[in-house]
Amino acid sequence: MARKVKAGKFKYGLETVLKVRGIREKKEQEKFAEKNREYLTEKEREDALKNEKKNQEEILRTTFKKGPISDFGKVMRRQSHLGVLKEDIEKQVEKVIAASKKLEKQRELLVTAMKDKKIMEKDKDNTRKKHTKLMQDLELKFLDEIATQRFQREHRKT
Repeated sequence: MARKVKAGKFKYGLETVLKVRGIREKKEQEKFAEKNREYLTEKEREDALKNEKKNQEEILRTTFKKGPISDFGKVMRRQSHLGVLKEDIEKQVEKVIAASKKLEKQRELLVTAMKDKKIMEKDKDNTRKKHTKLMQDLELKFLDEIATQRFQREHRKT
């Protein structure tokens, strides 16, 4: 059986699904932005620790270049501080890697949400095109019927 066709304005039947997918995409974007901020914060901390270590190493080098060391205890404290900084940097690198993994996982979720929404948008566009074509076909059929009726009327009169 043929489907009964309703003429009129286009209405997408899955509009609510499209809205839900749009909301989901926005939430995933917000989560991605948060994970990105966390990653950047951890990266900044790592860079700050590396800069501090570099500065401390430079201070230690200048102490050795000056000549004889008067306070060997001070040098030992700087050396142990450098060891602590090295450990802190290693821990921070691990945190940066963990934040990077979280960011990549969230990126994958965001891409999936974007794909889902894009699929629904394409379906809506295709459905709209089908509806437009159907309406044009119905209009053409209607006009053909009018022309046929007019032709038959004119031939009956003659």
